Amino acid sequence: MIIDHKKIRRNYQALRKRLPRVGLYYAIKANPEPEIIKTLAPLNAGYDVASLQEFAAVLKNVPAGEKKDLNAFIYDRIIVANTIKPVETLKKLAHYNTLMTYDNPEELKKIKKYCPDAGLICRIKVANVGSVVELSSKFGVEPGDAPNLIEAAFKLGLTVEGLSFHVGSQCLNIENYINALEASAIIFAEIGSRGYNMRLLNIGGGFPVPYDDSAPPLTKLAQKLRAEIDRLFPKTIEVVAEPGRFLVAEAAVLVTKIIGKSVRDGKTVYYIDDGVYNTLSGVIFDHIPYHFKSFLPAGRHGKKGPTSICAVVGPTCDAFDTVSTAENLPDLNIGDLLYVENIGAYSNASATNFNGFPKAKIININRDV
Repeated sequence: MIIDHKKIRRNYQALRKRLPRVGLYYAIKANPEPEIIKTLAPLNAGYDVASLQEFAAVLKNVPAGEKKDLNAFIYDRIIVANTIKPVETLKKLAHYNTLMTYDNPEELKKIKKYCPDAGLICRIKVANVGSVVELSSKFGVEPGDAPNLIEAAFKLGLTVEGLSFHVGSQCLNIENYINALEASAIIFAEIGSRGYNMRLLNIGGGFPVPYDDSAPPLTKLAQKLRAEIDRLFPKTIEVVAEPGRFLVAEAAVLVTKIIGKSVRDGKTVYYIDDGVYNTLSGVIFDHIPYHFKSFLPAGRHGKKGPTSICAVVGPTCDAFDTVSTAENLPDLNIGDLLYVENIGAYSNASATNFNGFPKAKIININRDV
């Protein structure tokens, strides 16, 4: 797996340029490769973490010069964005100045007991219609219930810094953002009418990657977001986002080797040294239909020749390990290579060593500016 850090920087800068009011916190879950954390640090990126392990990975890999005042760095550039946190995690985070999300009364009780100095962000449930990966069924309080939940936190003596939402990963429906922003503005107004003040709006992630032509262009999405944010929220409200996929998906290419070949039910099947239990796990967990391309077979034909519909399957002893049943490929031999583009998000992050097969080696290129 080859990760091009020049492309990561390019994607980060493109998002910053088109959403200049929005601070960016990289969602580490998309790709936890430590070198990515290091690359984003000098760009003043923040980090969205979901666990104590991801929190520790940021502290370990961000250069020392970026965190001279550790507590200030943590509060300014890390958000613990998992609304449910184990008690053990809260106890350890209590030693730091931390922003974290919540979406239910039981979580408030835990935070009050074990991490009472945290800055809180109330996550609301918003529509995920048209997003490839739906999240609203698991996270977020109903918008109508949010003001009471926020007030409950203030009455417990906790500090609520603001609101967050997530429109779903790989969001192809711009209206999800518009509706979520409008719902958030109503909640801000209601909280203000009750005599409380919030300063932060976190619009989550979901920025789509052009795997195909179904993804709306960033320029169109950003234009609408800028207009709606400025219309609904005064400049005194800090706005942040948590992009993951958008920053890293296009930055990686996976190269695989054909280790076996057969014909089954009249179709050529290529067995490769990676699969859905490894880097291509995104086929299952991320619902992304990756497609394969072949290198010119050295010393044969001088051209790729005719193609046919083939299947590509992984190396494990599980028929579930089928990556694709409809790839248009030339006649290839054992030992030939295939490659997959746009595989930097939700790939190595969920890879396993099932059946003893090793994870793909990661090669980082263009790490230096």
